[in-house]
Amino acid sequence: MKHHRFDSKAWERKRARDEQDARRGKLGKGRFDALVVRLVGVIKLAFEAGDTGSMFGLEGPLRHGIRSDLCLQGWRWQAADDMARELLADAFRMARAIRPGWDEGQPDWTIHAGTLIERTLCVRCKAPLPERHFKFCSDLCASAHFHMMADRKQASEDSAYDKVVKFNGRKYAA
Repeated sequence: MKHHRFDSKAWERKRARDEQDARRGKLGKGRFDALVVRLVGVIKLAFEAGDTGSMFGLEGPLRHGIRSDLCLQGWRWQAADDMARELLADAFRMARAIRPGWDEGQPDWTIHAGTLIERTLCVRCKAPLPERHFKFCSDLCASAHFHMMADRKQASEDSAYDKVVKFNGRKYAA
């Protein structure tokens, strides 16, 4: 087994570079690019292995991990979060990941064409589905559901939360 000598000067240079990056709130180009390449490798490996359902499956944990490491190196939280977001944005671009649309993130979305979600209850009112009805018990429930979904989709960011907690006219505690 080969032993590597500890190079105290290299360690001091790394610490000085990390401290400089933390003060500036910015990574050097070489370090940034190297991290992006490593992130692309992790993202693709997890997706191709089936460990994530999309290329974005590790976005939250990766952003948290990068932010945490940068904070431990002396970065302010906001600067670390901004850098983590920037690193991941470049990694997703380099990996040619396409973020799914709003509809694809909803529970009703079916991934493969022709896939049916077997239901026995109405999506809106939870009444038993009549024969040859696959999602809604009536035209009224279907229409109400589609209007509600259209309203949510059109909601501004400020009012989206209110629309979610007021689902079906009932207000839920947040």
